[in-house]
Amino acid sequence: ELYTKIKKQTCPSCKAKTKRVHSYRKQLIQGPNLSNTSVKIALRKRRYLCTHCHHTFYEHLQMVDRYQRCTNSLQMSARTYSAIGSFTDAARLSGMTTNRLIRLVDRHPLQTKKVLPRAIAIDEFKGDAGGERFQTIVADVENKEIIDILPDRKVDIIKEYLQSRDTCKVQIVVMDLSKSFKQAVQKALGNPFIIADRFH
Repeated sequence: ELYTKIKKQTCPSCKAKTKRVHSYRKQLIQGPNLSNTSVKIALRKRRYLCTHCHHTFYEHLQMVDRYQRCTNSLQMSARTYSAIGSFTDAARLSGMTTNRLIRLVDRHPLQTKKVLPRAIAIDEFKGDAGGERFQTIVADVENKEIIDILPDRKVDIIKEYLQSRDTCKVQIVVMDLSKSFKQAVQKALGNPFIIADRFH
């Protein structure tokens, strides 16, 4: 069972400070697994009353987000597992269902960059998303970071994406030797230095 100390809260409605408790409720949330055993936490949530505008609201908790039934640390672990393995394996390791994990990942979209770095890599992968069998990944070669994922591998999509970004820094493009990829890159970027990726 877990509860917090009473402390001043800011009313989300009028921004006044209050320590007046209105009521309590218990909520079961999932915590990180311990020795392959799932942990359930009975969280005693406190609802405050604003003495200024009489609005009631739940306290802000750092360990669990609003409307969530698992801790933030468990969510972080599950997303980390999904980055290095399948959703099924990541869900089993974190003690949640595969569908729940996918919904969790979908709520945290990639932060795309408007300015592309000096060296980018473009490659296709089999993703089966949005009715398309293949998607295209754009990555920062030097920092080893995903920049964006495109919905398919069509030339027009790649060309439109590159033209929608600031490409003044791009000097190197690592990609396979697909004629369509090369055509899209040259149309959008002019004449960058193209490197065939090591698998080709």
